[in-house]
Amino acid sequence: MILLKKFTIYIIFCIFLQLLLNEVKSQIFIKPDLRYGHTSTLIHKKLYILGGTINGNNSSPKEEFLYIDFSVPFNTNKVTWHNLSSKDSIVPSHHLATTLAVDNTMFLFGGVSLNSYETMASSYKFDTQSNLWKIQEINGVPGKQGITSIFDESTIYLFGGYPFTYNVNDMFIINSNNLSWKKANSTNSPFPRSQYGAVLLPNKFIIYMGGYNNGSIPLDQVYLYDTMNDFWIIKQTSGSIPSARYSFSSILGLDKQSVIIYGGQEDNKTIAKNPLYVLDINNFNWYIPKVTGKIPSSRTSHKAVLIGKYMSITFGEGYNNESEDDLLLLDISNDNEYIWTSSFTPNNNIQSNQPTSTSSSPSKTNDIQLPNSQLNTKTNYTDVITSIIIGAIIDAILLIVGIFLLYKWYKNKKEQNNATLPNNVTLPNNVT
Repeated sequence: MILLKKFTIYIIFCIFLQLLLNEVKSQIFIKPDLRYGHTSTLIHKKLYILGGTINGNNSSPKEEFLYIDFSVPFNTNKVTWHNLSSKDSIVPSHHLATTLAVDNTMFLFGGVSLNSYETMASSYKFDTQSNLWKIQEINGVPGKQGITSIFDESTIYLFGGYPFTYNVNDMFIINSNNLSWKKANSTNSPFPRSQYGAVLLPNKFIIYMGGYNNGSIPLDQVYLYDTMNDFWIIKQTSGSIPSARYSFSSILGLDKQSVIIYGGQEDNKTIAKNPLYVLDINNFNWYIPKVTGKIPSSRTSHKAVLIGKYMSITFGEGYNNESEDDLLLLDISNDNEYIWTSSFTPNNNIQSNQPTSTSSSPSKTNDIQLPNSQLNTKTNYTDVITSIIIGAIIDAILLIVGIFLLYKWYKNKKEQNNATLPNNVTLPNNVT
């Protein structure tokens, strides 16, 4: 019975170790490559990071597709990165794309392929429940670079960017249910630009600001698109107007009455030295908020998403990722004092500045299905092989230990059974 109990314990222990290894095999415990020109998309408390380039030489990061779990607390210098990358991805290595969330699906539009032999489709979609990519065909919608997509209820808005070798200022409006599209009214629309800031406001207007067109565009003027009535409004801004810039990030403040921008590029060589500004959308007045905490270096070509009470900023150019975190957290819960923090605490009301739809998913009739070999879940094969090897070694060690203990038990039992009294031992007389 003792032997049976020992072997039962060994078997349970082996099973536990295998489950643990399978759980962590998709997690990266090394620091991921720095990148810029990537996308970030919040879907059900997971922040998906996709694409980007490194070192300005059109090289792709080793981990092209990652996510961070925002349902658990963590510290920004000890982030657990979950790797979804694989060599047989149907999405080429790229940068300057845009993504948005529709229910459980992430849509990818545009972008520039980093490989001369691969061409980006105009759009893709990723099912976060099955972890499968598909090409999404939307005939007539070009693949644009350097744009910010906006999603409201069942409608996708794609403004500007450069689909060719020059910037444009058209607005494609796509119905996410049937993938039909139309162009917005162009009267009073912004002049052509890319790498601008865009935020959906509570009154169903989309604000567009800054950007690039043969130089950085000033922020003393912003454009509002009325999604309900299809027209544009131009607004002059006042106050502490930020320097002209592009490749900055922008989110809606928690009070729903302000837009917060961070970082950006002033020209080809200068990253904005004063990165953080707030625009009051009631009077279009810019101001610099009070900020405490450890002030990070300014960055450009990063991405920011509102998650709970935090402006969550990922990667970008302009900082040293050996000494600074790839993920920044700005607590904006107090309008009178924003706080840079390294600790994330989740809540039950995590939200982003990209609303999610309650409508049905896009029609499947427009999907281009690829071979099953190309639809495999993005997996880090090196981690899988490593986990299998480690598990096999642990199992072998436990088996050897079990055999050794069994041998010792058998030997001791045999010695006990063969034990007899010595021949010269005389028993006492009173023993009968």
